[in-house]
Amino acid sequence: MVAGLLTDAQGEPLSIQLYPGNTSDPTTFLPAVDLLKQRFGAREVVLVGDRGMIKKAGMEKLADEHLRYITALTDPQIRKLIEQKVIQPELFDQEAAEVSQGNRRLILRINPEMQARERQRRASQLAKLRDRLEKESARLATQARAKVATVEKLAQRWQRSYKLTAWTRIVTEGRVVRLEEKAAERAEAELLDGCYVLVTDVTPGACSTKQVVERYMALQKVERDFRTMKTGELELRPIFLRKAERTEGHALVTMLALNLTRRLRERVAPLGLTSEDAVARLAGVRLVGLGPEAHNLWCLPDSIPSAQQEILAVLPTLGSPLLSLKKPIKRRLKTKFKTTVSPL
Repeated sequence: MVAGLLTDAQGEPLSIQLYPGNTSDPTTFLPAVDLLKQRFGAREVVLVGDRGMIKKAGMEKLADEHLRYITALTDPQIRKLIEQKVIQPELFDQEAAEVSQGNRRLILRINPEMQARERQRRASQLAKLRDRLEKESARLATQARAKVATVEKLAQRWQRSYKLTAWTRIVTEGRVVRLEEKAAERAEAELLDGCYVLVTDVTPGACSTKQVVERYMALQKVERDFRTMKTGELELRPIFLRKAERTEGHALVTMLALNLTRRLRERVAPLGLTSEDAVARLAGVRLVGLGPEAHNLWCLPDSIPSAQQEILAVLPTLGSPLLSLKKPIKRRLKTKFKTTVSPL
C-alpha cells in the first residue's frame, strides 16, 4: 500500500489518499490534481513536489488544469542543460540565481554543507576500497595459491558497490591489484556536488526567487510530518484491516492524529521539548478513584507534579471529567443503538 499526503503551504494536512502497492510517485500525483479541482474547488494553486513527484506527465496535467508547479531537476537533466549552454556551472552560488527557459524559470543554488558531505562520502568510499585492495594484495603476496583473477572480480564488485566505476579503474601489476583515479572523470563527478536546480512556471510577479526556494525547502517539514505519520509516533503501518473502507478510515484517523501532534509540537516547542517528550511526561498522570471501589468512578488528580504541570499549562484548559469504567457502560459504548445515549 502507498499513502499520499496532501498539505497546504504551512504543512497542514488536507487529505490522505491510499493506492495499491508499488504505485510510483508520478502516478499518485495526477489524482491529487483532480482532488484539488473537484473536492476543494481550487482555481489558483501552486503544487510543490520533489524531483521524483512532478514529471512531464504531471506538468502537462497541471497545464491542462491551469495550475502551477515548483519542483527540482534530476542530475542528468541539469547536466543536459549545461551541455546545451542553457545554464553554466559558475552560476551555482549560495545566493540563488535565476535563468529563464521559455515559460519556465530555472533557479540555481548551491548548499556548501551538502557539497562538503557529498565529497566527504566520496573520499570515505575511496579510502575504504583502497584499504580492502591493499589487504587483498598483501594476501596475494603471502599466499601463492591465491588467485589474482579472484581478487580482480572482488575489486570490480566492490567498485560497483561503492559507486566509483565512473572515475576509478582497477589496475593489476603482477600480483598487486590497486585502484587508480581518473582525474577528469572525478572532476566531472564532483561538478554538481551540493548543487540543485528548481524549476517552476509561476510568474515572477506571483512568486519571487526567494519565495520559490523557501516553498521548495519547506518540503522537508512535510516529509518529517509524513515520517511521523507513517513510521514514527503514529505508525500508519502495520495495518491489521482487510476492507478498503476500513483501511481508508484508519488512514484518515492517522492524519487527524498528525494534526493533533503538530498542535502539541507547536505548544511545547518553547519549552525545548518535542511532542514525544510531552506525551512521555503526561503518561505519568494517573486517574484517582472516587468513592467506594465498587462504584468504579475515576477522575484526574487535583495535584499534578511540576513536570506534568509544565505541559498542561501550555495546553487548552479542560475540566476534569468523571469516568466510569463499569462493564455495563463499556458494553453500551461498544453496541450502537439508535435510542441509546452515551453516559459520557
